[in-house]
Amino acid sequence: MTSPLVKPGQTVNVQLLSTVPRAWQKFVLIKTANVELLHLVIPKGETVPTHEAQGEVVLHCLEGQIAVSARGCTDVLSAGQLSYFLVNEPFAIHGIELASMVVTIIAPQQGPPVELIGD
Repeated sequence: MTSPLVKPGQTVNVQLLSTVPRAWQKFVLIKTANVELLHLVIPKGETVPTHEAQGEVVLHCLEGQIAVSARGCTDVLSAGQLSYFLVNEPFAIHGIELASMVVTIIAPQQGPPVELIGD
């Protein structure tokens, strides 16, 4: 895995598909103890096999189209759509078209839940 591309307070441009090769690409944009943000390019016809993350996952399709399989069904995500998965929930991704997406992995909370006074 590559080193994160973004430092706190920096701006990053998530490139459009016209500027990246039409092959698998994975860029680690941000990686902290609580959040990992990836820019993933999936070629048409390629599949990310079923796997799970040890955190909540948000898949945000920026360009193209992907099929996301989870919970016994498959949903198609097009540009501008996103999907959300729970901690340790298995899912797979298939490139229907060449697709660019941002994957956000949010680490599970450590320790007991915090109660806010006055709620």
